[in-house]
Amino acid sequence: MSSDPTVSIVLPTYNGARYLAQAIESCLAQTYTDWELIVVDDASTDETPDLLAAFARRDPRIRAIRHAENRKLPGALNTGFAAARGMYLTWTSDDNLYRPEALAVLVEALEGAPEIGVIYADYSEIDEAGRVVDTITVRDPQTLVYKSCVGPCFLYRRAVQETVGPYAEDLYLAEDYDFWLRVSAHFKLRPLHQNLYLYRMHGGALTSRYFDRVMAARETTLLRNLPRLGWADGVARAEAYMHLAELAERRHDRRQSLVYRAQALRQHPLLVLRRGVLRALKIVLGPAAARKIAGVYLRFKKPARTEI
Repeated sequence: MSSDPTVSIVLPTYNGARYLAQAIESCLAQTYTDWELIVVDDASTDETPDLLAAFARRDPRIRAIRHAENRKLPGALNTGFAAARGMYLTWTSDDNLYRPEALAVLVEALEGAPEIGVIYADYSEIDEAGRVVDTITVRDPQTLVYKSCVGPCFLYRRAVQETVGPYAEDLYLAEDYDFWLRVSAHFKLRPLHQNLYLYRMHGGALTSRYFDRVMAARETTLLRNLPRLGWADGVARAEAYMHLAELAERRHDRRQSLVYRAQALRQHPLLVLRRGVLRALKIVLGPAAARKIAGVYLRFKKPARTEI
């Protein structure tokens, strides 16, 4: 193995000892072995430091970096990637698991597509006991205008990190969404429909604990990045403003929701009208009938692009 690994995995953790060993073991179990794991301990107060010391003694590919003060997820990510030496980069969470073939498949996909900056894969959701409860097929990248479609399993080139810079520490809870939006302005993203990852659903997860704050952070993130998305046409921008209107309604800001809807109308009047009709049908006929009508429309809709 070369002095510099091909893949760098960053694993930020804060008081994550409950599942951390499983997350690290899933890295050790990879069929692809040319990697380094940089675990950033964000000032944990549980058993995390001792656990990391034991793993670092066990395998030289594992390094632990400790923050003296808690800097939240984007700060921990930036610390980890500043220390990363790999040609390809990724990060994982202390409660999630790679399937054994994950890195091998992701590396092969990137090496076979030099025009692609980011590869991201399908995954399964598991419960606290590790039982699979759902299987997720990742969406195409143009859905970034209303959803962080990349998911938790991905690999990207070092050039991506060098071009877009660090994770935004002022966008805690939406730092990943902001990162992918910035990446999409410069690089192509491609979904890989192989299930390579296990994403744990539990009450302690950030999205579960801070759902309203996550939605507010996503609104700020999309507003900040939308003007920079040269690939987003009128339809995509209308979709974005419609999503922003829904976020405003979620926080009971009717006035701002109307402002966003007016902006969507300027971008693509037909899309807004169609959404309004489907919404009315949902109220009049019920959700099931509205879904059937939407399904008929989607069968005749132009196929979506799988890259941007």
